[in-house]
Formats: sequence, C-alpha cells, structure tokens
Amino acid sequence: MSWFGKKVGKFEGVSVYESPSMGSGHNSAGIALPGYGIIVAPGAFSKQQDMLIVYHEFGHFLQARQTGFFIFYICIGLPSLISAWLNWHGKGHSNYWTEVWCNHLVKKHFSSTDLPASRFPERNISKRTRFWLIT
Repeated sequence: MSWFGKKVGKFEGVSVYESPSMGSGHNSAGIALPGYGIIVAPGAFSKQQDMLIVYHEFGHFLQARQTGFFIFYICIGLPSLISAWLNWHGKGHSNYWTEVWCNHLVKKHFSSTDLPASRFPERNISKRTRFWLIT
C-alpha cells in the first residue's frame, strides 16, 4: 500500500482511496487529486464513517471541472495545500476561500446534501475571482 492508500470504490465516478496518512475517525483529513482520485482516512468511505469529507473533496473535482486542471492545481490546489499545512490544527483552513467555494459547489451539485456550516462553511466566489479563474 502506498501513501495514496487502497482503492475502495468510486463516488460520482471518481476513484476513492483510503490511507492512514489521512488520520482516522470523524473529522479526519482528505485530499482531492483531480485526474487521480479522492484520498480519505480508512473507513471514511468504505464504512461511511465520514462521508462529509468525501462530499467536500468531491467539491474540489467540481472546481477542477470549472477551471481546468492547470488552473485548478496552480490557483486552487496549491494554495489550498499550503493553507492546510499552515493551519494544520486550527479552523483557519476550513474558512479559506478555496474551501468555502468548494463547499458552495457541493451544496449546489447535491441539493439534498447537508454539510454542517460549523465544519464546512460555504459561499460563492466573487465575480472578479470567477473572471480570473474561469474565463
């Protein structure tokens, strides 16, 4: 098993992997790698112990679909990774613009999904940011 973990299935057509590198239990970490898959903690997807993180990580795929891979990885993925690293044990990362936009896209895509705002705050990006990312 590599750092990427073991493939445990698909979510919305995206491969899902589980890896101990993502922690364990509720509120564990995850990472989205558009073009590869979603990586979450063991049991998060296979045992549905934390499907909210799977929905959230899928939101990053929604971002990549809107921006394209290059813009996603340079303008969203890398800044998000840096934010997660800098705010590893704090709540700051969940309020970072890449994350709240991701949650907004999830709520639009899955109208029945209830991502709790305390863990997954959401809002759309500004028209100016949308212009620079998508046009």
